Amino acid sequence: MALVYRHAGTADIQAVSRVYWESVLDVYRRHGFEDRRPVYPVNPFYEFCLREEPEGFFVAEEDGSVIGAAFSWVRGHTWFLSHLFVDPLYQGRGIGGTLLELSLQHGITSGATLRAVITMAFNAASLALYMKNGMYPVQDIYLMKATQPYAPAPDTLMATEKPGIRAWQSGEMDTIDVEALGMPRPLHHQYYLGREEASCHIFRVGGRVVAYGYSWNDGRIGPVTAIEDAPYEAVLRTVMGQAQRVSDGLSLMVPGSNAIALKTALDDGFTIFMPYVLLASEPFGCWNHYLFHSPGML
Repeated sequence: MALVYRHAGTADIQAVSRVYWESVLDVYRRHGFEDRRPVYPVNPFYEFCLREEPEGFFVAEEDGSVIGAAFSWVRGHTWFLSHLFVDPLYQGRGIGGTLLELSLQHGITSGATLRAVITMAFNAASLALYMKNGMYPVQDIYLMKATQPYAPAPDTLMATEKPGIRAWQSGEMDTIDVEALGMPRPLHHQYYLGREEASCHIFRVGGRVVAYGYSWNDGRIGPVTAIEDAPYEAVLRTVMGQAQRVSDGLSLMVPGSNAIALKTALDDGFTIFMPYVLLASEPFGCWNHYLFHSPGML
């Protein structure tokens, strides 16, 4: 049977997840990283993408089996490649390049003018593929982890949990995203706010929303986004403190240009676990007041 490229369907989710983990763990092993998690779950973002943006989700299939996948999202004028992976047994055949071409065409059709992706900084094959397609390194990123407890944040801002729906519906979170990232992303917040394992923290100064941050039951922190004049360290420490209440181990993805977050994390015992890099067709974003959620969601 010939190699087939097509849009993904709900029935593909389990197979897509299997290929994702096989490809990621292969990269880890080849570069000396260990992954000891007890289970490798299906990313719930897959189902969300299929429901909200199915036109950006592609799979490669051979002999009836999914052997690769790519999906991307468009927010404003920005196209972002969320995932691109190929079963290690089928790599070297140009499958990843074809999936990328299909994804790039989705961005063009959607009217996006800026292209971006995050990948592991040591994955030379992926870096070369993206650079050949006009995306170049614009920001280094560090996944950092820690297990020690944290002191409460200074009480300089009002932070409340789960008020994000109101701020999302009013457009206040979009205003922050446009200032920090150059794009609104209401679908991201729709996804985050719909997850039971996430808590959204809204920060106001003088009644105006100046920052928001998400903490997760597994200890993940992010995204944490603030306007330029927000007291970012207080925002960050508040969200970290909220995360520490529900998880012993914390993790965050810090842009290299966010000196406040890097210093705060290092002072609090975080260590660098893995380096990533953001590549884009042109520089964008004010990363000195930002923490990423994940490589796939920015």
